[in-house]
Amino acid sequence: DNPFQNAVYSYGHRNPQGLAWDKDGNLWATEHGRSGSLSGFDELNLIEKGKNYGWPLIQGDETREGMVSPVIHSGADKTWAPAGAAFLNGKIYFGGLRGEALFEYDLVQKSMKEYFKGQFGRIRAVAVKNGFLYITTSNTDGRGNLRAGDDKMIKINPESLK
Repeated sequence: DNPFQNAVYSYGHRNPQGLAWDKDGNLWATEHGRSGSLSGFDELNLIEKGKNYGWPLIQGDETREGMVSPVIHSGADKTWAPAGAAFLNGKIYFGGLRGEALFEYDLVQKSMKEYFKGQFGRIRAVAVKNGFLYITTSNTDGRGNLRAGDDKMIKINPESLK
């Protein structure tokens, strides 16, 4: 069902990170916004075939004919640096690298929550198995010298996220 004659399914993305399918088969993506000192405008997008998601012409709540705005974004003053994503019980969960949190977006309530802010550091991967969430951290200092508490896998009972 690809709308183009090549491998492109959608375009106008900036640094997509996490992909996840909801129970209805819809594809969602987390995406980094602008870089540098400005940062911010990280996105959660509902991906539709053939659509243009606007980068670098629109961001945040901006609109332009023929382009799709994000379902939700971090705003200009906050950076999630979203990473891996997974669905569980009608909610999409995604990791935050710079945000150092597990983010939850409820598709029905259209509400966002943050869990574990700063507790585990950078959260990279998010997966679901047998009703549990699994997250991994990505805290290595980049020089090959591990620090205490770096890079772990954590199992989360979603009932504890109340």
